[in-house]
Amino acid sequence: MLVGRLVGWLLIGVSVLMASADAVMALGPGEHAGIVTRDVWMLLAGRAWDPEGPSLATLLMAWPAWTVLAPLGLLTVLLSRPRRRTRRSSFE
Repeated sequence: MLVGRLVGWLLIGVSVLMASADAVMALGPGEHAGIVTRDVWMLLAGRAWDPEGPSLATLLMAWPAWTVLAPLGLLTVLLSRPRRRTRRSSFE
């Protein structure tokens, strides 16, 4: 559970950094070229994304990277949160 929460918070932190980098690039002079998920995939996997046809994954690869990583981080943090243990009463 602890590892899941750490990975989730790491994904959220990286997505915040990517969003702020996109904002700085958008405010700067010249053409805005943001960080797309396809670029992050290429850095992590070592090869380019080669889709077979139109699909949801192809659509997600064209989105800004922070819009894909932030929900994944939130979902990971929520799924790996500690569970509450309920006490069973002796009257049941």
